[in-house]
Amino acid sequence: MAGVATTLPRFLSEEVAEDPYSFYARLRTESPVHYDADLGCYLLSRHADVGAAYKDPRFSTRNYEVHLEPVFGRSLLQMDGIEHSRKRALVTPYFRGKGLAAWEPVIARNIAAILDRSVGSATGLLAGRFRAGDTVDLLAEFGYYLPVYVITDMLGLPHSDYDRFLAWYSAHVAFLGNLARDPDIDAAGRAATSELWDYLTPVIAERRRAPGEDLISALVVAEVDGEQLGDAEIKTHVTQLLNAGSETTGKALAGLFAHLLADRELYEEVRDDRDLVVPAISETLRYTPPSQMNGRMTTVDVDVDGVTIPAGSLVMLLMASANRDERRFAHADRFDPRRTDLDHVKAFSATGEHFAFGWGRHFCLGAMLARGELLQAASVLLDRFPEMRLADAVPPRWAGLKMRSVEALRVTL
Repeated sequence: MAGVATTLPRFLSEEVAEDPYSFYARLRTESPVHYDADLGCYLLSRHADVGAAYKDPRFSTRNYEVHLEPVFGRSLLQMDGIEHSRKRALVTPYFRGKGLAAWEPVIARNIAAILDRSVGSATGLLAGRFRAGDTVDLLAEFGYYLPVYVITDMLGLPHSDYDRFLAWYSAHVAFLGNLARDPDIDAAGRAATSELWDYLTPVIAERRRAPGEDLISALVVAEVDGEQLGDAEIKTHVTQLLNAGSETTGKALAGLFAHLLADRELYEEVRDDRDLVVPAISETLRYTPPSQMNGRMTTVDVDVDGVTIPAGSLVMLLMASANRDERRFAHADRFDPRRTDLDHVKAFSATGEHFAFGWGRHFCLGAMLARGELLQAASVLLDRFPEMRLADAVPPRWAGLKMRSVEALRVTL
């Protein structure tokens, strides 16, 4: 088959799982449009090709009918045209302008709540044990809590159900990353959706009786073409927001500090020059994006770099590879917040130069909210713990293909 380089390892091999970036470098050089038989899909690895595919309507989101809809319901991610515009417009005000600004004090309040008091958890984790000299897992004890607390505040849901939210979205993330089609992971993801939707049923009924100022209430009273959203549509929106608002932000924060603490001079430089915080966040998202790839399906035969991708083919847009394309970024395999070939101002917009939030029509709605959370959290941590360092002699381990991050980040504050 055209586009296959037979010396390349299988995508689902242990070799690729251990170091996907080396595999991506080979793809970009040897087979930039590569068919992987195990996945049954084409892999696009170069920055120009990934960007073009995001903007090309021939690369549709129909694949989400199989890869997403079973756990999210029919979400914004798979809508196009007028339907997408109208449904997205329902929630956009909460993530832009005054709506976004209203959540800045909520983020600050939640950061303080996690750092200043103990937050018990049925899983045995303890957030709030943050004093200088303590050793903590910055991912599990802070990174996971903050975005869940913020998004549940937006939805008007209680922090006390954190363990349930964590379990549900963790099962969903595993479902989305189940490239090997493990039936147990599939079943767990579907079961999590059933439990979450059962949980939301009385919440939605109550908001219909007495709407509040939260996002669920806004969805309850919203109208599209004169009709209100049904319960299933509201549950789909909530499911997508809970997942998008929780998983990637916490892992991006852990990635940021993993990179900074790996180089003491860089940590101190960012600590002492706060103008570097946003560039460091932006560079983290380029260098190690938590979400590493997005799927698409071709509606017609499409030619890419001389390879014909047949209609109806699954195509994986490898954002993590595109973000390290040496054709686009100088010294692409180097973490460098001071790089000049990445516009950090655009990094959280649909015109951004890396693809951590996707690109084009389906660009992540919550990108600016993520920016706010990451900026505030990083700034507070740098303020409170100027001498923070990695706690272990061994560097943190990175894992995952669809979603990739450090498994833990043990630091001494």
